[in-house]
Amino acid sequence: MCSVPSVPSGATIEVAVDRGRVDAGDASEEIREMELELKDGDPDPMYRLAAVLHTNVPMTLGAESKADRGWRLRTGRPREAVKHVAVKLPKDVTAGDAFRRIVDSVLAHLMANQPAAAAGDAEGVHQMRIAIRRLRAALMLFRPQLEPHAEARFTEALRDLGRIFGEARDWDVFCTEMLESAEEHGVATSWLDLLRAPAAAEGRAAHARVASEMQRPALTAIVLGLAEWGAPEGITTHTSLVDLTPQLVGRLEHKVLRRGHHITHCTNDELHALRKALKKLRYSVEFLAPLYRHKQVKAYLHRCKALLKQLGILNDAVVAVALADRLGGERRAELAPAVAALAAWAADSQDNARRHIQESWHAFTSAPLPQ
Repeated sequence: MCSVPSVPSGATIEVAVDRGRVDAGDASEEIREMELELKDGDPDPMYRLAAVLHTNVPMTLGAESKADRGWRLRTGRPREAVKHVAVKLPKDVTAGDAFRRIVDSVLAHLMANQPAAAAGDAEGVHQMRIAIRRLRAALMLFRPQLEPHAEARFTEALRDLGRIFGEARDWDVFCTEMLESAEEHGVATSWLDLLRAPAAAEGRAAHARVASEMQRPALTAIVLGLAEWGAPEGITTHTSLVDLTPQLVGRLEHKVLRRGHHITHCTNDELHALRKALKKLRYSVEFLAPLYRHKQVKAYLHRCKALLKQLGILNDAVVAVALADRLGGERRAELAPAVAALAAWAADSQDNARRHIQESWHAFTSAPLPQ
């Protein structure tokens, strides 16, 4: 018997324990859950209570209502994946309040897609991966204002989680986009058909790892930890975000410009690093868009996305060959000609993307940051 943990004060929280079953036709699912509802006061004590409970009895967060569960059991379809909703920031927002609003918004996007991702829906996995990237971008944006030890822990945990979702997404793109694109550009269907079945099997295994990860304590710990840490003592809460924005975004832009300085001579790995830095810059500008002039934001993001598109095409071609090389097991020699045909197409795709990357880079660097 473990001792009863101390419970934070400062709010009235209703705790309800549900045990039962959802029946939908011939299908059923057991319910064993605890709900925390804030009745009065600040939400921080509620998040802290949830973290205390999770530390003593590891649990998983659930984003499905009982009605959603019934619908899934009856139809076999989870709630559809959803895209993020732009965060609203008033012009006079402080850095601390902005950080909390951004984190809360991205966490809501993350958990809204949990049911679809857990059911193996490719778009649900994609949206959760985007949310993970956005959380990392928020931490990177506010890094100079954050307590470094906690920030480093959250960043590392999100990086590990992102790898699992990223692998499933890579196989989805390989099966549904890369093989189709290769076929459209002349690679023989007979070669590609040899790759489809083993690639689909790898994709199913990657999605199974995603579903398993969502039942582990790590995701719950990240969500609860970030929700509780939304307005940490390490951030200057009284400072106007408008005053900090040039410094915060300028750091990210400088990193992008440094990584793409000699873009014509960059290796694939260096261009991949540029793409990751550029994504963080893009997400950060989107976070802070309410503080800028709308036309400037629109023009800047247009050029940013155009460059990201070409960098993405290059990266997809590189990843396609790497994934194809993993296929076959004992049949690796049998699949070698098919992999070679795919690699030849991927090399042409990379060369074409590199030409467009140079054009998109010059257009991007000619666009000043929004003000």
